[in-house]
Amino acid sequence: MRITWKKTALKTLLKIQPAKAADIREKLAAFAAAPDQPNNNLKSLEGVENGYRLRVGDWRVSFTLDEDADEIDVFEVAPRGGAYRW
Repeated sequence: MRITWKKTALKTLLKIQPAKAADIREKLAAFAAAPDQPNNNLKSLEGVENGYRLRVGDWRVSFTLDEDADEIDVFEVAPRGGAYRW
C-alpha cells in the first residue's frame, strides 16, 4: 500500500524529534503492510469518509484509506492535544 503525505503533515513530521518521526513512519508502514490486522491504536474519524486516526505515543496521525487505489493519504500529524478537532 502506498503512503502519500499532505504538505502540512510532512512539514510537521520533519519538525519533530527524528526518533519519534521514525517511530511514526514505522507504525504507519506496519499498518500499510497489513491493514486488515486488528489494531487497538486505530480509530475511525467521524465526519471524514474513510478517515482514521493512528495513535503513536503522544502523537496522532490522521489519514484517509482508499482500498481501491491501494493508498493511504496522511493529512495531519499532530500532538495528542491538537489532534482532537475531528
